[in-house]
Amino acid sequence: MDNPQIYHSQSPFFYQISDKELSDYLLRIGFDAAVSPSLACLERLHVLHPQSIPFETLNPFLGIPVLLDTTSLWKKLVYQGRGGYCFEQNLLFGAVLRKIGFQVKSLAARVLWQLPAGKVMPRDHMVLLVSLAGKEWLVDVGWGGNTLPKPLLLEEPSVQCTSHEPFRLIKSGGLYVLSIEINGRWEEMHEFGKTEFLLPDYDVISWYLCHHPESLFVNHLMAARTLPSGRITLKDNLFSTHTTNGETQKTLLQSPAEIEEVLRERFGINLPNNPHLVDKLSTCIYPIA
Repeated sequence: MDNPQIYHSQSPFFYQISDKELSDYLLRIGFDAAVSPSLACLERLHVLHPQSIPFETLNPFLGIPVLLDTTSLWKKLVYQGRGGYCFEQNLLFGAVLRKIGFQVKSLAARVLWQLPAGKVMPRDHMVLLVSLAGKEWLVDVGWGGNTLPKPLLLEEPSVQCTSHEPFRLIKSGGLYVLSIEINGRWEEMHEFGKTEFLLPDYDVISWYLCHHPESLFVNHLMAARTLPSGRITLKDNLFSTHTTNGETQKTLLQSPAEIEEVLRERFGINLPNNPHLVDKLSTCIYPIA
């Protein structure tokens, strides 16, 4: 890195990125215009990032550490052609936005998605809050299957349409609840407050997600990518394609080789050279419940 890691007590992150790291990131996502701290630039970056850098959980699934320092993030997500989960994605995206000149805060969200009644999750999802021209925007390129296609205006109670699904943010008791409309039904995704979280907070939560025996990421292989035509997702050996017109096609992959091919060809993931990859993928082969 050209710039050393620097601790700023008023910042949630302890480093700055170099001009080269920014340039390499923009090349990775296919952004070929001038950058500036403007809404148009923010929206374009938000579109291109999840199309180019997929959500994926190969590291925790294979027992490989997930490192959140700048050098590791750029090596994995930018230079090695990999993806990652929310902490990796939004740490990287936040560093890029700060380099460009955006004002960014990191927040921790509590997942509400498809939970049984009475179950409470920890704040194990990361989102970003961008302040721009007197307004605040929710930014999140790392949710996974229903990643935001664009920033959402925070103090906007009305439905916010996107190129994919409609979303809405409802404020309740100092918290904001994000919901998505799917097939005519509103589904809650997560809730968050505006308290800023620091990098050590995410390190602790990330370690839990990578090591706890009941962690979803330890027990299941997952990948997701947002495309102009819709979304593609993978959970274990179930590969799904969701188009923007509401059609869904599901395919049950039958072998580790088929899973590897889908990860490479459809998600654009350069698979890690790991001796346990095939054996671990073999544990993903099961029929649809």
